[in-house]
Parts: sequence; C-alpha cells; structure tokens
Amino acid sequence: MIKELNLWATPVTIIDQFVTNNELIKDLKAESMIATTVQGQNTDNLSLAQQKLLHMVSAVVVNYCVKNNIDYNNLTLSNLQKGFLYKYDQDSVSKHLYEPHHDMVEQTIITALYYVDSDYDGVTWCGGELTLYKELTFADYPNNTINILPKPNRLIVFPGFTVHRVKPYFGTTPRTSLVFGWAVIDGPDTPPLTV
Repeated sequence: MIKELNLWATPVTIIDQFVTNNELIKDLKAESMIATTVQGQNTDNLSLAQQKLLHMVSAVVVNYCVKNNIDYNNLTLSNLQKGFLYKYDQDSVSKHLYEPHHDMVEQTIITALYYVDSDYDGVTWCGGELTLYKELTFADYPNNTINILPKPNRLIVFPGFTVHRVKPYFGTTPRTSLVFGWAVIDGPDTPPLTV
C-alpha cells in the first residue's frame, strides 16, 4: 500500500510491504544485526542485498522527484547509514538520533528510510517512531508533527531538509533500518541574495 502525504508542502511517501522477495528480506535482516548504528558507509561497497534494495528504492526516488519537480539526474547517492537501536535505557539519552535534526548536514537532499526490523506488529506499541516536524516551534505542537511507526518492510521518502527525530524505542528485537541519502551533484550558479 502506498500513502502519499503532503505535509505542509513537504511531500512524504510511505510504502508498506515494500520488498516482496522473502529471501531479500531475510538477507537484509541478517545483515542488519550489527549491534550499533553505522554512519556514512562507503556507497561503493554495498552488499548484494543492499544493492538490490537500492535499485528498488531508486525507482521510488525517481518517481518522487518527478512528482515534485526535482531534477533526479542532478542527484547522486551520497550516504548510507545502518540504524540499530536497542531498547531505550539511560545510556540512550545522549544519542544523536533522539534529538531533532535534518540531513542537510550530510548534504542529503532526499532521504529514503527503510525499516528492516522492529517489534512493531500492528498491535503492540514499541516506540521508535520517526517524527517529522513542520517547523521547530512549540507553538503549534503537537499539530506540527507526524509520527511514522517503525513497521518492518516500510519505506519512507522525504526531503533531507525536513527536521525529524527518532523517538525512544522500547522493543526487545532491535529496531534496524537502512537510510539512503541523495546529494546534489552540481549546485546552482545563482549568486546569493543580498538585501
């Protein structure tokens, strides 16, 4: 099932049951058991399962770009992060993932997040939601947020400038994910505006 959300002029695509190949899902789950979050993996050194997933995700990102008038030909895969969250505890308080942030720091223009595994089963709440913010103000809270559950085999595509955070996770099965980022190849030659 594909859901198209247009949050405050911020397009977000959510696709459930994204991967239909059970062997690929099994391989991605096996690879995701790394006991830590890995940031900035070399995108030239993807596993076979990651390459297959990237091929599928890239097709969605191309469609996302076409729908939103973004020049996909001017984007390049720039970043892959492997997310791995244990059950929230006191040691987790200072982890970067729990604080609101955006992906522009990593030059990411388009972010695609794929949930590999978690304890979310549609019945039992386990936390670990991705929260997207309209803006960093508390004046509109909670109407300025959307929480996306960490449903296994779910893909989420959104702009890298969108401020987001990961809520604390309370499941016993680690919440694992793959996050692909696309950067701009050639920035515009437009000089900055001077007022």
